[in-house]
Amino acid sequence: MEEAMRSTLLSVVPQWHRSRRSVCVTTKWTATVASIWIQCTSGSSYCFGIYSSFLKSSQGYDQSTLDSVAFFKDIGANVGILSGLLYSASSAPWIVHATGAVQCFIGYFLMWLSITGAVSRPPVPLMCLYMFLAAHAQTFFNTANVVTAVENFPNNRGTAVGIMKWSLLIQVYKTIYEGNPSSFLLMLALLPSLTPFLLMCFVKVYSTNGGHDKRQLNASQSLP
Repeated sequence: MEEAMRSTLLSVVPQWHRSRRSVCVTTKWTATVASIWIQCTSGSSYCFGIYSSFLKSSQGYDQSTLDSVAFFKDIGANVGILSGLLYSASSAPWIVHATGAVQCFIGYFLMWLSITGAVSRPPVPLMCLYMFLAAHAQTFFNTANVVTAVENFPNNRGTAVGIMKWSLLIQVYKTIYEGNPSSFLLMLALLPSLTPFLLMCFVKVYSTNGGHDKRQLNASQSLP
C-alpha cells in the first residue's frame, strides 16, 4: 500500500511541476505581449511633424516659437530620470504606467482644447508645459515595459529590449486621420493613455527558467 502511494506521488509531482512552470511561462509571455501593445500605442513624440503646422497656424506662432515648443518635446521625451526613480522606489510597473498615462492625457488633451479653440489661447510657456508633459509620458511607458522585459528575460536582455521598439501611431494617422491633425491630436490624448490602463495589470516581473526564451524572442523579432 505504501509503495503504491509513493509511486503515485512520484508520478503526480513532475506533472504538477510542469503544469506550474507552463503557467508561469505563459504569464511571462502575457506580460511581454501586453508591453508590446503599450509600446505600439506610445511613441507619440515622433508624431509632432503631423500636427505642428496646425499648432503653428492655430496659435499664431512663428517658426522660432514653434521650435521652442518642439524643444520642450525633446526634453520631455529624453529625460527619464523620474520614471526610473519611480520604478526603483515602487517596483510596480503599473504605477509607472499609470503615471505616464495621466501625463499623456493631460498634456495632449489640453493641447487639443487649445488648438480647437475650446479654451482661450494659452501663453507660450504653458503650451511648452503641455508639450513637455505629453512627451514625458513616453519615458514612463518605456521604463515600465523595457525594465520589466529585462527582468523577465535576464539571459536575453538585448533581444527583449529590441522587441519593445514598436509603434503604430504613424500608420493609424495614415489609415484613419490623414488630413485631420486635430482629430489625430485628440486620439493621441486617448489611445496612448487608455491602452496602459487596460493592460498594465498584466505587466509584471516573473522568475522563471527561460530555457527556450532565445528562440521565441528571435521569432518575435522577425515579425513585420
